[in-house]
Amino acid sequence: MTSLVTTPTARFSRHDWEMVWVVVRREVRDTLRDWRLVAPILLLTLFFPWLMTIVSIWMVNLLETYNTTVIGERALPILLMVVGFFPTSFSLVIALEAFVGEQERKSLEPLLSTPLTDKQLYLGKMLAAVIPPVLGSYIGIFFYTMGITLLMGPMAWESVVLVIIITTLQATLMVGASVVVSSQTTSVRAANMLASFILVPVSILLQFEAYLMAFERYDSLWAVVVGVAATTYLFIRMGIQLFSRERLLGRNIDFLRLGWIWQFGWGRFSGRTANDGRYPTVRQWYRQAWALLPSLRLPAAVLMLGLVAAAVGGYYLTLQYPLPPDMLQDLRSTQMQDKLVIVRDTMRELPLFIFSHNVRAMGLMAVLGTMTFGVASVFIFMLPWGVISFATAQLAAVGENPLLFLGAAVLPHAIVELPAILLISAAALRWQAIIIAPPTHRTVGEEWLEAGADFLRIYVGFGLPLLFIAAVLESFLTPTIILWAYGG
Repeated sequence: MTSLVTTPTARFSRHDWEMVWVVVRREVRDTLRDWRLVAPILLLTLFFPWLMTIVSIWMVNLLETYNTTVIGERALPILLMVVGFFPTSFSLVIALEAFVGEQERKSLEPLLSTPLTDKQLYLGKMLAAVIPPVLGSYIGIFFYTMGITLLMGPMAWESVVLVIIITTLQATLMVGASVVVSSQTTSVRAANMLASFILVPVSILLQFEAYLMAFERYDSLWAVVVGVAATTYLFIRMGIQLFSRERLLGRNIDFLRLGWIWQFGWGRFSGRTANDGRYPTVRQWYRQAWALLPSLRLPAAVLMLGLVAAAVGGYYLTLQYPLPPDMLQDLRSTQMQDKLVIVRDTMRELPLFIFSHNVRAMGLMAVLGTMTFGVASVFIFMLPWGVISFATAQLAAVGENPLLFLGAAVLPHAIVELPAILLISAAALRWQAIIIAPPTHRTVGEEWLEAGADFLRIYVGFGLPLLFIAAVLESFLTPTIILWAYGG
């Protein structure tokens, strides 16, 4: 049988959506037949909102006796988030059963033999896992909001809208990740073990959102909404890219081949793979590593856009959060000269500390970026430039020359440090994002391992030497130039 596979970039027609809804109706009908799934969702939908309403009233009345009513009022939208989140947690169970559960029950083969494309089948399964729990969340949110409104007064409309949007996005995010896991594992047990890597980060995210909601930081919550939406899109795109009915039917059990992983990764890093099994010379190794640089153009361009955004963000934060007047007064050049002498003498003792700090930061970027498909890498790359922009704008606020500060305090070592960090971050971003759009002629594991070995090549071959040179310049050259520039 010839598989009718569409590429993820192909235009989705009306017929495609009709076929998707055929899968959705079939899956939702099967879900509603299972009382073990329906009963908990109904319980959390119909009973839990009223329980939270009673708890909210009791808590506000209790806090009124201590003249802390505002704390109880701030807690109302947090409990609303809990009401919306609990039913969506069942979407994990439905999504994990989407492929691997049916594969174990031997009910997947008839569905895969239908004239559905891989994309139609994947989206249908995903939407079918999202719709019942999200509808349950909407009903629970409605009951809780109505109860609070009738008994205590209306809630802030923005908090309710944010909770609805966040609940929908987080449910879709969990389902998108779970369907990816379900389509890539060979047993329900393995899928359930991997589900903790989905539920735990989402729970941590929920706590962070609750913190922002408690302090009514709605602007930050809207930023979280954008971030969750982008991550959800990445998971959906990754699932469409990775899903293949042929591989799903042809895989019976997963094997962890540590020996092959080591040989493949070491061969790519050492250059043996590209040198007919022989270890290359240092010159040949660097020539091979240099040939990797053109592949970093796109991630480097993304990071440079992030640098510009960080600079703009630092300036915006200066307008929103100016330093106190007494601290700003200390930033004047007339007040800085004595302090700069101390800084210069201290910095000369810190080149290894600066180097090790930068190495640890780049290692942290690699680890966190791997868990977030490169999102953390972009933010960590942006962070120092945002801080520099913030400091420069604060100096400009007290009448100091910002170009003089940048030229004396940043440029002497940044001329080396920026290319080093940009190379490392671009190689890391390429590695971490490879799973989102992997080539079709090789397995995801091979592409991921190869990109990881390429990252280590760039990191060891170019990043570490440049970071060491930048640390030496920052310790010896930069303080001297600052002192000279400010009249020391």
